Amino acid sequence: MIYNSPVAPDLFGMLMMKDDHDVLEEVLDCNARHFKALFVLDGSDDYQRTQRILSRYPNVEFYLRDAQLDSHFVRPPRDGARQVLLEAIQSRYGTSGIIFILHSDEMFYDLPPGVLAAVLMEHNLDAVGVSNVGFFLHTSMEGHYYRDPARPIVEQIEYAGFPGFPEIRAFRNQPGLTYQPNEHGKVEPHGLTRVAHTSFPLRHYLYRTEEQMRRNALDRSTRGWQGYGQWMTEQSCYVDKLPGDTKFSQRIAPEERLANGRDGTLASGSSEPLIRVKMLHEKDSIVRRITRKIVRRFFPQFLDIIDT
Repeated sequence: MIYNSPVAPDLFGMLMMKDDHDVLEEVLDCNARHFKALFVLDGSDDYQRTQRILSRYPNVEFYLRDAQLDSHFVRPPRDGARQVLLEAIQSRYGTSGIIFILHSDEMFYDLPPGVLAAVLMEHNLDAVGVSNVGFFLHTSMEGHYYRDPARPIVEQIEYAGFPGFPEIRAFRNQPGLTYQPNEHGKVEPHGLTRVAHTSFPLRHYLYRTEEQMRRNALDRSTRGWQGYGQWMTEQSCYVDKLPGDTKFSQRIAPEERLANGRDGTLASGSSEPLIRVKMLHEKDSIVRRITRKIVRRFFPQFLDIIDT
């Protein structure tokens, strides 16, 4: 089915973040304007830097540091800490609109989130997924790549892995939704029944520089709950393609747009994206949860791809 960006219900963004200051402003410049209000939970060490960046966006209505969470949340916080963001949204706006699960290194660069909201409404869904397309440091960049902080990341890291990983990124705001505060590996709340994954492309800039990648790997290893880039070697952070389910890599020029993250098809300036929708049945959800547990225990080097 073809979806144009419609007049949609109010869109709210919940952003749970830690650091990523090198790309945060670019991400917010791309994403923030699409949302009525943004709600932020910040685990950054330099939280004052986060606050300075967020102050430029008037629709940031709620900000909380990890350190300010109630004592019943474990440290470091897990994905279930989004409960405080859900409660903040519902206390201000009730149970209406659509809530997007935002990350500080993911961009709605190719299509606006309103298109994904239209898919949710058209199919009467409770939640809808994207094709999370990871960009990375390709071997062709090794030896001459230098991250220029004055230039957009989309102009500097052009290689992406396809078909992309299915991840829930939007759900209908409704009564009865809840997160389990200390649960990890599940970014959406409990209480969603009609769920579908789509070919909607969401850009993920998880790997940006060797220094950033090694810093993230050390941080997550210290936290003990998620692997990161364990395919890296002491000599190199560059690969031909991302491990896991990635079937191929492709160079995406900054002026090009991903029309379909599931197969890498490109469309320049397309205003009528073709979004494929696949219903996620309860059986699929169970299989996915079991897969997460198996990978977390036996193949932790792939957790940063699965738990994006």
